[in-house]
Amino acid sequence: MTNGGNTWDVAYSRIVWFEQLLRSHQNVQTVQRRDDIIFEVERQKQRDHLIALCCYEYTMGITAVHRAQAEFGKLDLIHIGGGWCGYTEEAKKYCLSSRIGLYVSDEMTGALWRDEVWSYHKKDRDGNPIYFMRSA
Repeated sequence: MTNGGNTWDVAYSRIVWFEQLLRSHQNVQTVQRRDDIIFEVERQKQRDHLIALCCYEYTMGITAVHRAQAEFGKLDLIHIGGGWCGYTEEAKKYCLSSRIGLYVSDEMTGALWRDEVWSYHKKDRDGNPIYFMRSA
């Protein structure tokens, strides 16, 4: 499948990488791509349907989250890119309260196992949450 183009300037290589992450995940049963950067995912264990946005934002702020919702409607997951990317505290808090998983690549694999997909976070050695916070 070729890149259909998107207004989020997400490169085709990033889209393909994210699709491969989803397709190779042991808890993902099926994946369908639409609107170039939206993925519909059926999970095996939870027997549910998730809608995931693949974007690339060095720092994902609340304005970009609202834009995503306005353009695509209900979202369950927003993947913002690799571990060098991050999100603002405001965006993360909003997504948590709206039950939207806002994640960098390092968090996606674990999140796809969670029943409450929006609430996943990695932990440090002491059990404290690790977030990928950045200033806007």
